Amino acid sequence: MSNFVVNVLKLVSGSVTAQILGILLVPIITRIYSPHDLGIFQIFLSISSILIIFSTFSYQFAIMLPKTEEDSASIALLCAILVTLISLITVLIVLLLPEGVDQLLNAPGISNYLLYVPAITFFNGIFFVQNYWLSRKVRFGVIAGSRIVNTVSTKAFQLAAPLISSISPFGLIAGYVVGYGCADLFMLKGVKNDLKIFSKVTLKRMKEMAIEYKNFPLYSSWSTLANTISPQVPTFLLVYYYSTSVVGYFSLANQVVNMPMGLLGTAIQQVFFQKISEVKNGNEPGDVKVIVGEVYKKLILIGVFPMILLLILGEEIFTFAFGNSWYISGVYIKILVPWIFLVFLSAPISTLYSIYDKQGVWFSFSIILLISRVVALAIGGTYGSPEFALGLFSFTGALFFLWNNAYLLNLTGISKKESVEILVKYTIIGSIVSLPLILLQVLSVNFYLILLATAIITPIYYGITLHDDPTFKRMFAAFLVNIKSKI
Repeated sequence: MSNFVVNVLKLVSGSVTAQILGILLVPIITRIYSPHDLGIFQIFLSISSILIIFSTFSYQFAIMLPKTEEDSASIALLCAILVTLISLITVLIVLLLPEGVDQLLNAPGISNYLLYVPAITFFNGIFFVQNYWLSRKVRFGVIAGSRIVNTVSTKAFQLAAPLISSISPFGLIAGYVVGYGCADLFMLKGVKNDLKIFSKVTLKRMKEMAIEYKNFPLYSSWSTLANTISPQVPTFLLVYYYSTSVVGYFSLANQVVNMPMGLLGTAIQQVFFQKISEVKNGNEPGDVKVIVGEVYKKLILIGVFPMILLLILGEEIFTFAFGNSWYISGVYIKILVPWIFLVFLSAPISTLYSIYDKQGVWFSFSIILLISRVVALAIGGTYGSPEFALGLFSFTGALFFLWNNAYLLNLTGISKKESVEILVKYTIIGSIVSLPLILLQVLSVNFYLILLATAIITPIYYGITLHDDPTFKRMFAAFLVNIKSKI
């Protein structure tokens, strides 16, 4: 596990400064842009994210799998060609869109920004391809650097845009495009060392690789597309049943939690996929069950306590950090916490579907999940408030991802009982440690005192879990050393 931990730390510690900066700048952004602006931005992200996933036909997941570098390079180039073609087709589609798109989506002004969709489809698609290639080459430092560039350039443009023109969703959208463009250029530095490998690629071999890994476009691409649409469903249905402002509140709630959780989850996912692939191919020694069990335990240990804090202090945290107008986002986050936490646990180990060649199961799960999300939000939107609709959305998501995690762990020989015991153990520890916060909240104590109490009990929770888990203790100590060396 030592190399695994080191590579995770490269991704996490290399990006931590930029991620902290990004999180710290969100309160400034929410005081510049309105819920409506953020709602339009989220609709743009939802549309583009669907196209981005479709742009590679999921062949990027196969980059890690071939035993030879030339075959892997063939898949990477195939992905780049597909991304370019889909981006060009998107340009034509956007130009031919009817004038009534705004009314169709119930999002006034969205048509002014759809011209940027092809650009982000291309830049983000190429980012995916380079990301998986560099992961195969174990150049996690370059990946971490690209995330720094992405975050800094995105936030800088989003903050500077209102100085150039009037405040509008343009600043948020253009900043997002610029961020991925800069990140792609940075990653090219790491890829250029492999030009000799790419020069050996032939069209014939690309075609052979496309056929050999056809299960990815046949199953994984549709599964991934369905799984990408699932979290975007709230954007389209919330704006349809309610307004762009409701989408804005939802977007902030989702973004604030997913920024730090996504950083760690994505880092572990990339290193986990690379490690398990090597073990399965016989290139590295190791026990798949042990690796998966350790990773799942660490995910629960790290993630459960922040989720408990959000359940207790959601509204107060969002009002304090982002302003009184964003109180509703705090309400939404408390509703979404169970689903977000289980997705966080699921993200790294979901690569087991590809490793165990279970793309068919992944496809079925994704389609049924997507249908359930649409039904839940449609019922909620028809008969209740946004809170009721999001409650149904979160509940169905939690149920499906509980099954998903149990199924994946069972593939490696980990029983449901073992996985539940770990989850219950750290949930109980986190809940007991958090009792003082609940008491302070009931007594309506000043929020600054509650923050002070939170700062005190957080190290208590992680101190208990560090003492209980020697591996995590070594990981955290190495993380601190890595951070100090970068300061």
